[in-house]
Amino acid sequence: MIPEPNMITPEAWAQAECGGTVAVDFETFYTATYSVAELGLWAYCHDPRFQAYLAAVTDGERTCVCAPSKFPWATIAGRTWVSHHRDFDRAVFERLQELGTIPAASATAATWVCSAALCAYLQMPRDLAGAVKAVFGETLDKGPRDRAKGRHPTEDCFLAVEISRYAGRDALASLALWNHLERHWPAHERRLFDLTSEMGRHGLAVDWEYVRAKRLELEDLAGSIADALPWKPATSVKQFEAACERIGVPAPPSTSNADPGFARWLKKHLDSDAATWVRHMQRVRSANRTAKVLESMEARRMPTGRMAYELKYFGASTGRWSGGGGLNLQNLNRKTAEGVDLRRAIIAPPGHVLAVADYSQIENRVLLYLAGDTEALALFRDNPNADAYEIHARRTMGYAESESLKAWCDRTGSNLRQLAKARVLGLGFGCGWRKFIDVARVMAGLELGEDESKGIVEDFRRSNPLVVDLWNRLQDACAVCDGRRYALPLPCMQHNPALKRFLFYRDVVVSKDDTTATVAGERMHVYGGLIAENWTQATARDVLASAWLRCAQAGFVPVLSVHDELVFELPEASADQDLAQIIAIMETPVLWAPHLPLKVEGKLMPFYAK
Repeated sequence: MIPEPNMITPEAWAQAECGGTVAVDFETFYTATYSVAELGLWAYCHDPRFQAYLAAVTDGERTCVCAPSKFPWATIAGRTWVSHHRDFDRAVFERLQELGTIPAASATAATWVCSAALCAYLQMPRDLAGAVKAVFGETLDKGPRDRAKGRHPTEDCFLAVEISRYAGRDALASLALWNHLERHWPAHERRLFDLTSEMGRHGLAVDWEYVRAKRLELEDLAGSIADALPWKPATSVKQFEAACERIGVPAPPSTSNADPGFARWLKKHLDSDAATWVRHMQRVRSANRTAKVLESMEARRMPTGRMAYELKYFGASTGRWSGGGGLNLQNLNRKTAEGVDLRRAIIAPPGHVLAVADYSQIENRVLLYLAGDTEALALFRDNPNADAYEIHARRTMGYAESESLKAWCDRTGSNLRQLAKARVLGLGFGCGWRKFIDVARVMAGLELGEDESKGIVEDFRRSNPLVVDLWNRLQDACAVCDGRRYALPLPCMQHNPALKRFLFYRDVVVSKDDTTATVAGERMHVYGGLIAENWTQATARDVLASAWLRCAQAGFVPVLSVHDELVFELPEASADQDLAQIIAIMETPVLWAPHLPLKVEGKLMPFYAK
């Protein structure tokens, strides 16, 4: 239960005997456009609009809410501090110290922990209200915070009282969550959270001249292309549709290249003015999106010259990391956009090179491991440089030539390897024939008809019985938990059951035609293929996490992680030897999956690239 806060003054707090863990929560000014979600932590706290107007501190028995400058911070020095979204409150605290609002030497936490990251690890809602509802069944009123948007609450007496009670209750809720759940968060996962946070705070070296020059080029390009369109604003779909109507051409169902309906429309109306217009619109959008990313990078430039960024620990329920703070480095364009390579902006600092170490086709290997396909795993183990698509083609698609599949396809013009790629990447998790048409086009550039797609899906399932059996076993195990929670243990527990690493599907409901469950606070449809995908991704994540920790222990701390890769800054003089050691660490079989063959592709480069 979350009690009402027992509010005391800063003077009373200073005189009280307070011990143990305390919760710390700051309330800050924000608007629709000025927020952490838009700017990221560093840019938000260093913006001229920054104002932290309240600090709430509680030990569970007493709560003090006051202006940050008035709280006696020395009274909680050397203790464990907990915040919900620790990195935000720590960034605010440190900025207030920089500004002199809080004396720089007044307080240092022995440890500062995060109840939001803890909840995310347990696959509960990350937001405070959602977590409190899931854990304690109570509703936190977020109305005061919403009403404070765009306002300075201390200037409104009624709102000041309301926001003070709100802040105190939030601090109590964070402390209650931590005290109730913290024993379920293993030490190595806490270490991963801290490594993730420190990585973003340390930031990345960036070629700022490149960033600025390319942003200006893109802005000029977008403007010149927009001038060629007979309406303003250039990206208005409504205006485009009206223009299509004027020339007697039906508008496409979408103006996105990824939409199958757009591809069919473009083929039919390729020579029309409408086709030219839509291409101009797409280029303007692309230029604007890329320019916006470059602008976001510039806003995060720290006095050190490096770029701060955020990577969200346990950003997905599987445990995978995700982008955050308005700049998603997990989703940078793989290809150039209007001549701009966003990855090229991330560089090695002077005297160093970037080392990119990427697990090769790890999800395919993990899926085969979980399905118990020892024959396929042996092929990977016996052929360290094996191509997963070729192995799949030889085992299930009848390929029997002596030369490599890639070489044979290059020589003959066959698309067999592309089809094998689409099957490996698209069909391992229960994808149906309709979806596979899109998957094959996006992942492998193949155009499939309905009958062809149906035949490929059927053939995959017939020739991969162990994978299909895995789907069915997971579906049955989930269905047995009707009305309860389905907890699927991760392979790491085979080595150490005390880790208690599960995938949770809460409140399972099985009906005649469907199964639903709550995952990380969201209600969703679940089925065997989806559970297999989650299990595979979670296991692959744990492989990367283990490698990350072992690399850090060996003195190799990454500056970035994207999907299945770790990026390091290595001294030029020892880069070759260091990369070889990193690869050896990452390819060392994990204790809980000794028979899972791992392959790492490592490259040294002056700037980030795939």
